[in-house]
Order: sequence, then structure tokens, then C-alpha cells
Amino acid sequence: MLIHDISSRSNPRFKTFVRLLSGQGVRKSGLGFLSGPKQVKEVLKEFPERCEAILFTGADSLAVPEGIDGYRLSAELFRRIDVYGTKGPIVLVRFKPFLTWDSSEWPKGCTLFVPFQDPGNVGAVIRSAAAFGISRIVVLKEGAHPFHHKSLKVAGGAVFRIPIFAGPSIQDLGSELFTLITLSPEGMELEKFSFPETFGLLPGLEGSGIPQNLRQMPTLSIRMMRGVESLNAALATGIVMYMWMSKARNQSWEGFAQGKWRNTFSSDVRGTP
Repeated sequence: MLIHDISSRSNPRFKTFVRLLSGQGVRKSGLGFLSGPKQVKEVLKEFPERCEAILFTGADSLAVPEGIDGYRLSAELFRRIDVYGTKGPIVLVRFKPFLTWDSSEWPKGCTLFVPFQDPGNVGAVIRSAAAFGISRIVVLKEGAHPFHHKSLKVAGGAVFRIPIFAGPSIQDLGSELFTLITLSPEGMELEKFSFPETFGLLPGLEGSGIPQNLRQMPTLSIRMMRGVESLNAALATGIVMYMWMSKARNQSWEGFAQGKWRNTFSSDVRGTP
């Protein structure tokens, strides 16, 4: 591993690293930071081709695949980048531009539309979608970038395990060519619903929910104890995806019947950083 030492705030490479802490910097560069010891080791081991560099400070040591550069930052500069205070190595990952979602093509199973503006929620549903066998993710224009550091902190390597597409605004999302299922407290109880073989799942925006023009679509709700106003958007979406997976497995759909699913919930599918 080739190591570059950086100790000055005026270093051009360090300035680039700082810009990557913003969503705009991620979009422009095609790069994002992933931190957390388990996440970093997972990505280096399973997706080394997506890793551009490792950032660290002091005498940190880590098994790094050939061809990945190392940047050893002074303690002060590393704290600026280590926004979660992990004190461990941070991996710089590269992503390819997302393909534009084609509304005429529908793979079997569930297509998840993600409008969430909170990158933490985006990361959470990506991790759940990968765990529960969702066919693909379509990030709507309102959605935070999946490679924002807050998203990657939750999603980890799951962001590379499921196809991600760029979609339209939630306001422009039509329903003519597919079955679209939305989530709302006023919807049908989730337990009573029979999922179609192919469908799109659309949770609402944080706060404003589902646009008026889509409220005539089939809508699901999650039963809760009285006095609780609502669930976190990403949590509610995860519950629906799990229920879909459970019902699909019981119906022996393709994929489940082939034994691709495991019955354990180990740390790599629970959002553990």
C-alpha cells in the first residue's frame, strides 16, 4: 500500500476529503466515506474493486488489498473527517453513476421507491432491502444520496448488494404501468394484505407522506399500540419488506424455493456499524 502523509489543512487532497462530507461533494466526485470497523473490513474483503483509498492516523494497521492507496492524516485532520469518532480507518469508496429507472421494465418481486431526505433513513432501507430480497431500489429526486456518509454508516456493504436506480420526483411518479403500494396510517392492515407477484412499494416523504395524486393506490398500514403517533419511515418500510418476504417464502416463490434465504439475523443484516 502506497502511503501519503497529510498534515496541512491546505493540502488539496485534504480539501477534497472535506468536500466529500456533503451530499453535493459526493454527487460531483462519485466518492463516499464509509466508516466503522466492521463496515470497513466487510467492504475491503468483499468489494475491494470499489475501494479507492484508506484514511487513517497514527500507526493504524489494516489488511489492505493491493492497489489501494493509504492516506495517513495528522490527528487533528483525521478528527475532521472522522465525524463519528470511530478513531479507526475510513475507506473511500467509488460508485458508478446510477442508471435511470425504466418504468417499462419490471423484475419479479418488489421494487422499492425511496423518497427519504434523511440519509440515515436511506441507508437503513437499503440495508433492509438487501436483507429481505428486494429486486431493486429506485431513489427518487427528493431522496438523499445513498453514498452520503450518513447513509453508508448504516448501509455498509449492502449498498453494493442490490441494484440502485435514479428515479423521478415523487410528484411525477405515475401508476399506469405497474401495481404501486403505498404506506399510510389509514391503509389496509398489513397482515391482511396479499402481495402481488410484481409490485412497487412507496413509503411517503418524512412528514408530508404520500402525494395527493397517489393516494388512490392500494395502501398498507401497520397496527400499533394506542398513543403512538407513527413509526420512523425507514422502520415502517422495513417491517413491510419483512412481511412481504415472509409471505413470499410461504408461497415458495422463485428464489425462496432455491434456498437463497437464510433464517438467521446475524450482525451483517441488522444495521450494526
